Amino acid sequence: MSAIACKNLTCVKPDWNNGGTGRVVDFSDTFEAGEFIGFCGEDGSGKGLLLNVIGLLEKADSGQLVLLGHDVGDFSEEDTATFRNEACGFLFSHPCLLPSFTVAENVAMPLFRICGGGAAEARKRTREVLEFAGIGDFETARTGKLDPILRWRAALARALVHDPRVLIAISPPDPDLLPLAKLAAANYHLTVLWAGCREDVTPYADRMIEMKDGHAIGQ
Repeated sequence: MSAIACKNLTCVKPDWNNGGTGRVVDFSDTFEAGEFIGFCGEDGSGKGLLLNVIGLLEKADSGQLVLLGHDVGDFSEEDTATFRNEACGFLFSHPCLLPSFTVAENVAMPLFRICGGGAAEARKRTREVLEFAGIGDFETARTGKLDPILRWRAALARALVHDPRVLIAISPPDPDLLPLAKLAAANYHLTVLWAGCREDVTPYADRMIEMKDGHAIGQ
């Protein structure tokens, strides 16, 4: 069974990101655990909206999405949010960290919010992902004091800390994260879907999908 199966997904959003109508049209594909898939295309091509749909941040108008064996089309809004938070980790165009909190505090938040884990277990898991991201020495540093590269590494660690099965990256600006995400796909056997610049993403992707006017043209 594929980690993600999309069949004829269509989604149209007027005034998408304040930049005109966003659309995904009749998208079908499957993605496997451990696979790194790159998505490229000009702004407004539909790549970001598609990953929002697959990541359950937006609901498709039609079509079928099966995520980790679950047909999510009939999920309630509450069930969708719960499943999304457990199954997916996200990177966006901003690291979305709390600057007055330490790196460890920022990274550990999903463990308490989503998993309700105990303090000792949360500390152990947080240290593991900080070491993986190469920022173990910055555990007690205030996030707002870090340089941009370290902040993005903290954002990646936070996206991985709750052991998601899918990592969705929607145009994060730091290409230095790509080799780490590729390693995460292999080490943690998770599916990575990464939207970004073709030149940056291609060296790490198992395959690329180009979007244009809401259609996948590089499948």
